[in-house]
Amino acid sequence: MINLFSFCDIPWWLTWLLPFLLGLALGYLLWARYKSMVADLENQINGLNVRINDLEANLKACMEARSELDGNLALVRGQLRACELTLSNTLASKDSGAKASLSATPVAIAASTTQEDPWFTAIGTSNLEIIEGIGPKMHEVLNENGIHTFSDLTSKSPSELRDILNKYGDKYRIIDPTTWPQQAALAHSKSWSELIEFQKTLDTGRSDVDPGHETDSKLQKWLIKHGLLREWKTDDLKAVEGIGPKIEELLHNAGINTWRGLASTSVEKIQEVLSNAGSRFSLADPATWPQQAGLAADGKWNELKALQDFLIAGKVKK
Repeated sequence: MINLFSFCDIPWWLTWLLPFLLGLALGYLLWARYKSMVADLENQINGLNVRINDLEANLKACMEARSELDGNLALVRGQLRACELTLSNTLASKDSGAKASLSATPVAIAASTTQEDPWFTAIGTSNLEIIEGIGPKMHEVLNENGIHTFSDLTSKSPSELRDILNKYGDKYRIIDPTTWPQQAALAHSKSWSELIEFQKTLDTGRSDVDPGHETDSKLQKWLIKHGLLREWKTDDLKAVEGIGPKIEELLHNAGINTWRGLASTSVEKIQEVLSNAGSRFSLADPATWPQQAGLAADGKWNELKALQDFLIAGKVKK
């Protein structure tokens, strides 16, 4: 008699084990396949993150370079404006010389003076609105009362100015003209750096402020707006002609982080920092960097600008 195979003879645990083993094998195959896919995707993500970091670094460098170029462009525009005004004054002096020979010498002197001081060329003698506390309306009031130039304003006492303001009613009672003659005297003598520093201690022209209080200088903002002065953050080493973002980073890594620190560092030490960074910085000449940094640290922007006019990439023009 033939014995037929019966599923009933299969042990009960085998009916559960076989599907489990088949599922386990299939799961392993799927897991191995997707593990490889996940690894590939992770590698792609890591590669993209590296590219993103590189692009962000390049973008930051480009933004810094653009900021520096924008500042240089503003300076060039300011210098061009100063040259145009100087040319206009020169032509005017020639015309006046042809009409009256007696006035030729004074005009020529004035022209040469403005060439030496581009800020004076742009500001002139009657731009009273660079005085902290004087706006367009107040400028008109002063003009109506015979005050047209810095010299005119210097000759007035605070009480005389107060009497002028009182003629226009209570709306000018809050205005304090106490420091106007002093500011005007600095402008008249072309002491621009001193005027900027003095204005930083004022509050809309008032001097009765808290000790140590510092505000923006109105003259400094005017110069920046007209492209005659670069706006530098405190201790930004790029304010020094010849120092760009890369060299600034080298100096920071060497522990030179401030204008005062750079000013007190010897040229030999700076040259050593550049030499250690490789041949790509061999063309940099730090001979004037401490001097420039000292002027920046002292807030002598006019003197710094005059010095930098004779420099190319930090080197004296030949």
